[in-house]
Amino acid sequence: MDKEKTGGARLETHVASTLAYVGWWVSGLIVLLLETRNRVVRFHAMQSIVVFGVASILIIVLSTIASFFTLAVWGGVLVPVSLLFTVLWALVLAFAIVLWILLMVRTYRKQHVLVPLAGDIAFWLLDQFKMGAPEREAMAFRGLTGGERRRDERPRHARPEDSAVGRAIGSVAIIVWSIFLFIVFNFYADYIAFYHSSTVDGVTQLLRYPILTAELAIVLPILNLTLALSVLGHVLVLSWNRYLVREVIEVVLHIFGLIVAIAFLLVFPFDFSDLPVVGLRTVLPTVAIVILILAIVGNIIEIIVHSGRFLRGVVVR
Repeated sequence: MDKEKTGGARLETHVASTLAYVGWWVSGLIVLLLETRNRVVRFHAMQSIVVFGVASILIIVLSTIASFFTLAVWGGVLVPVSLLFTVLWALVLAFAIVLWILLMVRTYRKQHVLVPLAGDIAFWLLDQFKMGAPEREAMAFRGLTGGERRRDERPRHARPEDSAVGRAIGSVAIIVWSIFLFIVFNFYADYIAFYHSSTVDGVTQLLRYPILTAELAIVLPILNLTLALSVLGHVLVLSWNRYLVREVIEVVLHIFGLIVAIAFLLVFPFDFSDLPVVGLRTVLPTVAIVILILAIVGNIIEIIVHSGRFLRGVVVR
Protein backbone atom coordinates (compact mmCIF):
# COMPACT_ATOMS: atom_id res chain seq x y z
CA MET A 1 0.00 0.00 0.00
CA ASP A 2 2.77 2.42 0.88
CA LYS A 3 4.28 2.10 -2.58
CA GLU A 4 1.11 3.35 -4.23
CA LYS A 5 1.15 6.80 -5.72
CA THR A 6 -1.38 9.52 -5.17
CA GLY A 7 -3.18 11.35 -7.90
CA GLY A 8 -2.01 14.72 -9.18
CA ALA A 9 1.48 15.19 -7.79
CA ARG A 10 2.19 11.42 -7.81
CA LEU A 11 3.60 11.45 -4.29
CA GLU A 12 4.04 8.27 -2.30
CA THR A 13 1.16 7.54 0.04
CA HIS A 14 3.04 8.15 3.29
CA VAL A 15 4.46 11.45 2.01
CA ALA A 16 1.09 12.79 0.86
CA SER A 17 -0.52 11.62 4.11
CA THR A 18 2.15 13.47 6.12
CA LEU A 19 1.57 16.65 4.11
CA ALA A 20 -2.07 16.51 5.17
CA TYR A 21 -0.95 17.22 8.75
CA VAL A 22 1.82 19.77 8.10
CA GLY A 23 -0.46 22.80 7.91
CA TRP A 24 -3.09 21.54 10.35
CA TRP A 25 -6.65 21.56 8.97
CA VAL A 26 -5.70 23.90 6.10
CA SER A 27 -3.31 21.38 4.52
CA GLY A 28 -5.80 18.62 5.33
CA LEU A 29 -8.50 20.45 3.36
CA ILE A 30 -6.15 21.11 0.43
CA VAL A 31 -5.04 17.47 0.25
CA LEU A 32 -8.63 16.26 0.54
CA LEU A 33 -9.72 18.46 -2.37
CA LEU A 34 -6.75 17.54 -4.57
CA GLU A 35 -6.62 13.81 -3.88
CA THR A 36 -9.22 11.89 -5.93
CA ARG A 37 -7.91 8.33 -5.87
CA ASN A 38 -5.95 7.29 -2.80
CA ARG A 39 -8.32 6.44 0.05
CA VAL A 40 -5.56 6.27 2.66
CA VAL A 41 -4.45 9.82 1.92
CA ARG A 42 -8.06 11.02 2.02
CA PHE A 43 -8.50 9.45 5.44
CA HIS A 44 -5.46 11.25 6.85
CA ALA A 45 -6.62 14.51 5.26
CA MET A 46 -10.06 14.17 6.82
CA GLN A 47 -8.58 13.20 10.20
CA SER A 48 -6.37 16.30 10.03
CA ILE A 49 -9.42 18.47 9.36
CA VAL A 50 -11.34 16.96 12.29
CA VAL A 51 -8.49 16.99 14.82
CA PHE A 52 -6.96 20.36 14.08
CA GLY A 53 -10.22 22.01 13.07
CA VAL A 54 -11.62 21.30 16.54
CA ALA A 55 -8.30 22.26 18.15
CA SER A 56 -8.23 25.59 16.28
CA ILE A 57 -11.79 26.39 17.33
CA LEU A 58 -11.03 25.61 20.98
CA ILE A 59 -7.84 27.69 20.91
CA ILE A 60 -9.64 30.71 19.41
CA VAL A 61 -12.64 30.44 21.77
CA LEU A 62 -10.52 30.05 24.92
CA SER A 63 -8.23 32.90 23.89
CA THR A 64 -11.22 35.16 23.21
CA ILE A 65 -12.84 34.38 26.55
CA ALA A 66 -9.56 34.97 28.40
CA SER A 67 -9.15 38.35 26.67
CA PHE A 68 -12.76 39.26 27.40
CA PHE A 69 -12.34 38.84 31.14
CA THR A 70 -9.21 41.03 31.19
CA LEU A 71 -11.14 44.07 29.96
CA ALA A 72 -10.99 47.14 32.20
CA VAL A 73 -14.77 47.03 32.63
CA TRP A 74 -14.32 44.19 35.12
CA GLY A 75 -12.00 46.27 37.30
CA GLY A 76 -9.62 43.38 37.82
CA VAL A 77 -12.20 41.39 39.78
CA LEU A 78 -12.35 38.59 37.21
CA VAL A 79 -8.61 38.31 36.54
CA PRO A 80 -8.55 34.78 38.08
CA VAL A 81 -11.26 33.76 35.59
CA SER A 82 -9.16 35.12 32.75
CA LEU A 83 -6.15 33.21 34.09
CA LEU A 84 -8.20 29.99 34.16
CA PHE A 85 -9.10 30.28 30.48
CA THR A 86 -5.53 31.27 29.62
CA VAL A 87 -4.29 28.08 31.28
CA LEU A 88 -6.91 26.02 29.40
CA TRP A 89 -5.82 27.73 26.16
CA ALA A 90 -2.19 26.86 26.87
CA LEU A 91 -3.04 23.23 27.65
CA VAL A 92 -5.09 22.77 24.46
CA LEU A 93 -2.36 24.42 22.38
CA ALA A 94 0.35 22.27 23.96
CA PHE A 95 -1.65 19.07 23.42
CA ALA A 96 -2.37 20.03 19.79
CA ILE A 97 1.32 20.69 19.09
CA VAL A 98 2.34 17.35 20.62
CA LEU A 99 -0.32 15.49 18.62
CA TRP A 100 0.70 17.37 15.46
CA ILE A 101 4.33 16.26 15.79
CA LEU A 102 3.31 12.69 16.65
CA LEU A 103 0.97 12.39 13.66
CA MET A 104 3.54 13.74 11.20
CA VAL A 105 6.38 11.53 12.46
CA ARG A 106 4.30 8.36 12.72
CA THR A 107 2.62 8.87 9.36
CA TYR A 108 5.89 9.59 7.56
CA ARG A 109 7.28 6.37 9.04
CA LYS A 110 4.30 4.55 7.44
CA GLN A 111 2.57 3.91 10.76
CA HIS A 112 -1.08 4.78 10.31
CA VAL A 113 -2.41 6.53 13.41
CA LEU A 114 -6.09 6.44 14.36
CA VAL A 115 -6.81 9.29 16.79
CA PRO A 116 -9.52 8.17 19.25
CA LEU A 117 -12.96 9.51 18.31
CA ALA A 118 -11.52 11.89 15.67
CA GLY A 119 -10.52 8.94 13.49
CA ASP A 120 -13.99 7.44 13.78
CA ILE A 121 -15.54 10.80 12.85
CA ALA A 122 -13.20 10.98 9.85
CA PHE A 123 -14.37 7.56 8.66
CA TRP A 124 -18.00 8.61 9.15
CA LEU A 125 -17.55 11.87 7.23
CA LEU A 126 -15.83 10.11 4.33
CA ASP A 127 -18.73 7.70 4.17
CA GLN A 128 -21.35 10.47 4.39
CA PHE A 129 -19.75 12.44 1.55
CA LYS A 130 -19.30 9.26 -0.54
CA MET A 131 -15.56 9.92 -0.78
CA GLY A 132 -14.48 6.35 -0.13
CA ALA A 133 -12.71 5.35 3.07
CA PRO A 134 -9.94 2.74 3.35
CA GLU A 135 -10.54 -0.60 5.06
CA ARG A 136 -9.77 -0.38 8.76
CA GLU A 137 -7.98 -3.72 8.83
CA ALA A 138 -5.92 -2.86 5.76
CA MET A 139 -4.69 0.30 7.48
CA ALA A 140 -3.18 -1.75 10.35
CA PHE A 141 -3.69 1.12 12.79
CA ARG A 142 -1.05 1.60 15.44
CA GLY A 143 -2.98 3.95 17.67
CA LEU A 144 -0.94 6.65 19.40
CA THR A 145 1.66 4.18 20.66
CA GLY A 146 3.20 2.50 17.63
CA GLY A 147 1.86 -0.97 18.43
CA GLU A 148 0.23 -2.56 15.39
CA ARG A 149 -3.16 -4.14 15.92
CA ARG A 150 -3.82 -7.49 14.23
CA ARG A 151 -6.98 -9.54 14.16
CA ASP A 152 -5.13 -12.72 15.14
CA GLU A 153 -3.22 -11.06 17.95
CA ARG A 154 -4.23 -12.26 21.37
CA PRO A 155 -4.47 -9.69 24.16
CA ARG A 156 -1.42 -9.69 26.35
CA HIS A 157 -1.87 -9.27 30.06
CA ALA A 158 0.76 -6.64 30.73
CA ARG A 159 1.05 -4.40 33.72
CA PRO A 160 -0.27 -0.84 33.12
CA GLU A 161 3.15 0.70 33.68
CA ASP A 162 4.67 -1.55 31.02
CA SER A 163 2.03 -0.94 28.37
CA ALA A 164 2.71 1.18 25.30
CA VAL A 165 -0.59 2.95 25.80
CA GLY A 166 0.34 3.97 29.31
CA ARG A 167 3.73 5.24 28.18
CA ALA A 168 2.24 7.29 25.35
CA ILE A 169 -0.42 8.84 27.56
CA GLY A 170 2.19 9.52 30.23
CA SER A 171 4.53 11.22 27.75
CA VAL A 172 1.77 13.43 26.37
CA ALA A 173 0.68 14.37 29.90
CA ILE A 174 4.26 15.26 30.89
CA ILE A 175 4.76 17.39 27.78
CA VAL A 176 1.54 19.31 28.39
CA TRP A 177 2.34 19.72 32.09
CA SER A 178 5.88 20.95 31.32
CA ILE A 179 4.60 23.58 28.89
CA PHE A 180 1.98 24.62 31.43
CA LEU A 181 4.61 25.06 34.17
CA PHE A 182 6.85 27.04 31.81
CA ILE A 183 4.02 29.47 31.03
CA VAL A 184 2.96 29.84 34.66
CA PHE A 185 6.43 30.36 36.16
CA ASN A 186 7.60 32.72 33.42
CA PHE A 187 4.49 34.82 32.78
CA TYR A 188 2.08 34.31 35.68
CA ALA A 189 4.32 33.73 38.70
CA ASP A 190 2.40 36.37 40.68
CA TYR A 191 -0.71 34.22 40.40
CA ILE A 192 0.96 31.35 42.24
CA ALA A 193 -0.57 32.68 45.40
CA PHE A 194 -2.96 32.18 48.28
CA TYR A 195 -6.43 33.52 47.49
CA HIS A 196 -8.64 34.84 50.27
CA SER A 197 -12.03 36.55 50.03
CA SER A 198 -12.66 39.69 52.10
CA THR A 199 -15.93 41.59 52.59
CA VAL A 200 -15.81 45.30 53.38
CA ASP A 201 -18.98 47.45 53.49
CA GLY A 202 -20.94 44.71 51.79
CA VAL A 203 -18.44 44.43 48.92
CA THR A 204 -16.64 41.10 48.56
CA GLN A 205 -13.21 41.02 46.98
CA LEU A 206 -10.92 38.14 46.18
CA LEU A 207 -7.50 39.09 47.52
CA ARG A 208 -4.33 37.55 46.18
CA TYR A 209 -1.22 36.91 48.31
CA PRO A 210 1.75 35.88 46.07
CA ILE A 211 4.08 33.35 47.69
CA LEU A 212 7.04 33.53 45.29
CA THR A 213 9.84 36.02 45.90
CA ALA A 214 12.34 37.76 43.63
CA GLU A 215 14.76 34.87 44.29
CA LEU A 216 12.73 32.87 41.77
CA ALA A 217 14.92 34.49 39.11
CA ILE A 218 17.88 32.52 40.49
CA VAL A 219 16.32 29.10 39.91
CA LEU A 220 14.22 29.98 36.86
CA PRO A 221 16.97 29.31 34.24
CA ILE A 222 17.60 25.75 35.41
CA LEU A 223 13.84 25.18 35.75
CA ASN A 224 13.26 26.37 32.17
CA LEU A 225 16.08 24.20 30.86
CA THR A 226 14.65 21.17 32.66
CA LEU A 227 11.15 21.80 31.30
CA ALA A 228 12.50 22.26 27.76
CA LEU A 229 14.46 19.00 28.01
CA SER A 230 11.36 17.28 29.35
CA VAL A 231 9.33 18.37 26.31
CA LEU A 232 12.05 17.44 23.81
CA GLY A 233 12.79 14.14 25.55
CA HIS A 234 9.21 12.93 25.59
CA VAL A 235 8.60 14.08 22.01
CA LEU A 236 11.58 11.91 21.10
CA VAL A 237 10.11 9.01 23.07
CA LEU A 238 6.79 9.35 21.23
CA SER A 239 8.51 9.59 17.86
CA TRP A 240 11.20 6.95 18.39
CA ASN A 241 9.87 4.34 20.79
CA ARG A 242 13.01 2.39 21.77
CA TYR A 243 13.64 0.87 25.20
CA LEU A 244 17.23 2.07 25.68
CA VAL A 245 16.39 5.53 24.38
CA ARG A 246 13.52 5.82 26.87
CA GLU A 247 15.70 4.78 29.79
CA VAL A 248 18.53 7.19 28.91
CA ILE A 249 16.06 10.05 28.58
CA GLU A 250 14.47 9.17 31.93
CA VAL A 251 17.87 9.17 33.64
CA VAL A 252 18.80 12.56 32.18
CA LEU A 253 15.44 14.14 33.01
CA HIS A 254 15.49 12.90 36.61
CA ILE A 255 19.04 14.19 37.06
CA PHE A 256 17.83 17.64 36.03
CA GLY A 257 14.74 17.20 38.19
CA LEU A 258 17.03 16.48 41.13
CA ILE A 259 19.05 19.63 40.41
CA VAL A 260 15.86 21.74 40.27
CA ALA A 261 14.58 20.34 43.58
CA ILE A 262 17.92 21.00 45.29
CA ALA A 263 18.04 24.52 43.84
CA PHE A 264 14.55 25.31 45.15
CA LEU A 265 15.46 23.92 48.57
CA LEU A 266 18.69 25.94 48.83
CA VAL A 267 17.31 29.20 47.44
CA PHE A 268 13.79 28.67 48.83
CA PRO A 269 12.04 31.42 46.81
CA PHE A 270 8.90 31.29 48.94
CA ASP A 271 7.45 33.80 51.37
CA PHE A 272 4.40 32.92 53.45
CA SER A 273 4.72 35.74 55.98
CA ASP A 274 1.94 37.89 54.46
CA LEU A 275 -0.75 35.21 54.45
CA PRO A 276 -3.93 36.27 56.29
CA VAL A 277 -4.21 32.94 58.14
CA VAL A 278 -1.80 32.59 61.06
CA GLY A 279 -1.76 28.79 60.96
CA LEU A 280 -0.74 28.73 57.31
CA ARG A 281 2.13 31.14 57.92
CA THR A 282 3.53 28.61 60.39
CA VAL A 283 2.79 25.34 58.59
CA LEU A 284 3.39 26.06 54.89
CA PRO A 285 7.20 26.65 55.09
CA THR A 286 7.62 23.23 56.66
CA VAL A 287 5.27 21.65 54.12
CA ALA A 288 7.24 23.20 51.25
CA ILE A 289 10.53 21.87 52.65
CA VAL A 290 9.09 18.37 53.09
CA ILE A 291 7.75 18.35 49.51
CA LEU A 292 11.13 19.43 48.12
CA ILE A 293 12.94 16.75 50.17
CA LEU A 294 10.50 14.12 48.89
CA ALA A 295 11.13 15.36 45.34
CA ILE A 296 14.89 14.97 45.88
CA VAL A 297 14.52 11.44 47.25
CA GLY A 298 12.06 10.49 44.50
CA ASN A 299 14.40 11.69 41.74
CA ILE A 300 17.35 9.81 43.25
CA ILE A 301 15.28 6.60 43.32
CA GLU A 302 14.15 7.12 39.72
CA ILE A 303 17.75 7.72 38.58
CA ILE A 304 18.87 4.45 40.21
CA VAL A 305 15.92 2.48 38.80
CA HIS A 306 16.22 3.73 35.22
CA SER A 307 20.03 3.43 35.27
CA GLY A 308 19.61 -0.21 36.31
CA ARG A 309 17.09 -0.82 33.53
CA PHE A 310 19.41 0.76 30.97
CA LEU A 311 22.40 -1.34 32.05
CA ARG A 312 20.27 -4.49 32.07
CA GLY A 313 19.00 -3.65 28.59
CA VAL A 314 22.55 -3.16 27.30
CA VAL A 315 23.66 -6.52 28.74
CA VAL A 316 20.65 -8.40 27.37
CA ARG A 317 21.04 -6.93 23.89
